[in-house]
Amino acid sequence: MNRRLGKQSAAVGIFFSVLILPLMMSCFPPAWAAEEPYPNRPINMILGYPPGGTMDFFVKLIGDPLSAILGQPILRVHKPGGGGSLGASLTARGKADGYTLFMGASSTVVFAPLVKKMDYTWEDFVPLGVFCKGIIRCFVNADSKYKVLQDLIDDAKKRPGQVRVASYGKMTPAEFVIESLSRQAGIKLAHVPYKSCGEAVTALLGGHVEADFCTAAMGQLEAGAVRMLALADSERSKYMPEVKTFKELGFPVSMVLWASFCAPQKTPKKIVDKLANGIQEVFKRHGKEIEEGLLKVEQVPYFLDLPRSLQEMKRDHETQYEIAKEMGILVK
Repeated sequence: MNRRLGKQSAAVGIFFSVLILPLMMSCFPPAWAAEEPYPNRPINMILGYPPGGTMDFFVKLIGDPLSAILGQPILRVHKPGGGGSLGASLTARGKADGYTLFMGASSTVVFAPLVKKMDYTWEDFVPLGVFCKGIIRCFVNADSKYKVLQDLIDDAKKRPGQVRVASYGKMTPAEFVIESLSRQAGIKLAHVPYKSCGEAVTALLGGHVEADFCTAAMGQLEAGAVRMLALADSERSKYMPEVKTFKELGFPVSMVLWASFCAPQKTPKKIVDKLANGIQEVFKRHGKEIEEGLLKVEQVPYFLDLPRSLQEMKRDHETQYEIAKEMGILVK
């Protein structure tokens, strides 16, 4: 009897091993099988602006060669609103799996949360590789009485609040530069905000303002219609080495507006590294054509790797935080 029971138990054991155990194992695949290669489907790139703008151009310029390296298309998803902040918010709150990225800029990622109530902060993003910077410059008409920056400052001291300067908007990095210069020079300028750099330079050319603080007026500069007095960067541009920085002229004002593809902060390190390495490969293979493309849209080529991009973002936050605090416009 016991021998028969033993044979039955052995038979059940064999049946379990041969049929049931493999079925159970199929429900719990080994760790190596669960990890799919990245990327294995298209990547969505969220843009906070309508189609056809500079950000769209950036995604094509950097994204197309990156797509070729990764072996998957990078799809542009336009989510305009809030000056780019809607797209930033959707990315920050989205799934951090490497399939949703953001065409980020420091004005949206770092600056906006300091002066407006947002549901994200700069720490919600990882800049995968800064590739350019927009620099705020001080322009005057070619026939202006201001031959150097000190001339403008001297005039502003004689006529407090009467020297009119344009920018591309209130509560923008350009206003930060105007405010910082005013505080350091001990002057009061009459800030006249416009909706864009195009409108601001038109006002300058029309004699409605004495100076213009913007990132773009290079076409007018090349045509000889305007002159540049200074630029708000930590060092001179190799593309215009004759133009001094505000810092060289005695006023340490720096406001660099970088651009980078960004991933949500919780994206796995393996994926972040793969994307960042892919971008560095893009810079290596296509650096010259990217440089030429950026200069055409008045952006300064500025290629940084992942660690330096993170440092740049942190430094920007610290600098802009202090300026916003001094101006009394830091969001609570």
